[in-house]
Amino acid sequence: MASVSGVDGETRVCARVVLLDSSSRVLLFEGRDLSDTGDTVRFWFAVGGALERGESPKDAALRELREETGQSGLCLVGPFSCQEFDFLDHGVPCHQVEHFFAARTDDTTVGVDGWTELERRAVTTWRWWPVDDLEASGVRYYPENLLSLVRHAGIELNTAPGTTGDRPRT
Repeated sequence: MASVSGVDGETRVCARVVLLDSSSRVLLFEGRDLSDTGDTVRFWFAVGGALERGESPKDAALRELREETGQSGLCLVGPFSCQEFDFLDHGVPCHQVEHFFAARTDDTTVGVDGWTELERRAVTTWRWWPVDDLEASGVRYYPENLLSLVRHAGIELNTAPGTTGDRPRT
């Protein structure tokens, strides 16, 4: 995901979910750049994807959560952050706006039945990361402020209406 300047064309609007487990580990997927013929570019990112026509960011976040993890019925908090940036999406310049939501789950299984063909080709693995391990790992992750987003998500989940302690009511 290299940065790009001067991107023309449509803006891709996305919803992302910072999904935390009961130990406040974050679920991240490892992706690869399909335009990298040497398969040397790897990076970690949160659950989420593009909004479909007429879909709200919250509806997209719930759909992406279900499609990419198999989880549904979780209480979303947010959006608590919105960012935009330019990058190369498998070699194609892209301008993207991302709306970030937070959710917590006790279920750390990941169901991939809802994955698209692109996801099956581009995602190499997933992992529940303790934020300190992610920070110390030296791996590449996106967005660059992901660590602060994960910490912010934990605070949002602890203080949002409709939550008890650190667990949202469903």
